[in-house]
Amino acid sequence: IAVIRASISISSIEREIRSIRRNILLVLVLTVAAAAGASLYVSSRITRPIEEMKTGARRFAKGELEKRLAVPGSEELSELALTMNHMAESLAEKIQALRNRTTELEAVHSSMKEGVIAVDQNERIITVNRASGKILDFPPHMLKGKHILEAARNYELQNFIKSALATRHPVERDIRIDRAEKYIINIHSTALHDNAGNRIGTLIIFHDITRIKKLENMQKAFAANVSHELKTPLTSIKGFIETLQSFDGRSDPEEYRNFLKIIEKNVNRMIALVNDLLSLSRLERMQGGKISLETVNLKRVIKEAINTCRISNPDRDISIKALLPEHIEAPADPLLLEQAVVNLVDNAVKYSPDGTRINVAAFKDGETAVISVTDHGPGISREHLDKIFNRFYRVDRDRSRQTGGTGLGLAIVKHIAQYHAGKIEVESTPGKGSTFSIYLPLKHPDREFI
Repeated sequence: IAVIRASISISSIEREIRSIRRNILLVLVLTVAAAAGASLYVSSRITRPIEEMKTGARRFAKGELEKRLAVPGSEELSELALTMNHMAESLAEKIQALRNRTTELEAVHSSMKEGVIAVDQNERIITVNRASGKILDFPPHMLKGKHILEAARNYELQNFIKSALATRHPVERDIRIDRAEKYIINIHSTALHDNAGNRIGTLIIFHDITRIKKLENMQKAFAANVSHELKTPLTSIKGFIETLQSFDGRSDPEEYRNFLKIIEKNVNRMIALVNDLLSLSRLERMQGGKISLETVNLKRVIKEAINTCRISNPDRDISIKALLPEHIEAPADPLLLEQAVVNLVDNAVKYSPDGTRINVAAFKDGETAVISVTDHGPGISREHLDKIFNRFYRVDRDRSRQTGGTGLGLAIVKHIAQYHAGKIEVESTPGKGSTFSIYLPLKHPDREFI
């Protein structure tokens, strides 16, 4: 019996198997790489528009609404991009409209003469305008967010704000604020509510009525002065008439005539007062309107005024000297200017002692014409100089009544000077006399010269 043994080397088989494995691995790697590439390509086409929209949405959130998203090819994503672009456009329009409205409100707010402050329920300032900052003596930007106690250094104002926050009804009050300038403020409060109707604070409006109060006081003082000035001669007239009614003029005709002269003097005084009041009223109505002035010869106007004063004061031993150049002209209303000079010269005559001289001069000082009246009377003390142009103000009331003055002459002169866009000034030394000077501009843009 025999045995047959057959064999083959497995190294070649192993080589083939390794080759097959390499091929399989290579195919697997290529397949994975291809799949990965395809996946990346597909995902990039899907995610790139989403990332772009994400970036665009971030820009929109930052307020960069002028740029628009690119519209991808995908129908779903293109609809989303178009919707977001439309949203950005709509937001841009609304934001611009809101900015315009805010700018308009801020312009109105800052240009208002009335002060406006909004305060929340915790008494902190929400908003404040420039006028309120002036009243509270703080820059407006420093007041926002501050507690009202830090801003309002006035006890009355603090109490008012507390009262306004404690009620839903409007509150109104007048308060005084004393600083370098004294203010009288009318304050009015209104409750602030949000869209849901909830109370969020109060709005306070300040009206500066300082000038109105001053005018009211001036009007009251003027009415009192007029009443007093009219009452004095009327009382005198009434008394002498009652005396005459029980008086037999035939027994003492001289005394009878004296009584009549006193009545006549008081009547003339009342007529002068009424005429001066009418002149003041007319001048006040004329100021502020369109004014036409003519070029007048100052020498001629002043000489006519001097002649008028000489005729009205025939018994006075006072000389009036005119120092006038031949050719000096200025734009003026001749009748009003003559009235002003007459008032000044007449005052100088009344207050100057007999035997003295009054100097009336006219000259040019640059672009201004100056008319001065100098007397050698008692003069005016310094404390009276800034008040003598006020209505019914008299340095010496007894002497003024004796001379027949109404207390309105210098006020009329002041208004006439202002009518000509000029001014009046006075220099005086007690015991030596006074000099009143009217300054008239030779040119003025608000005046129409003919």
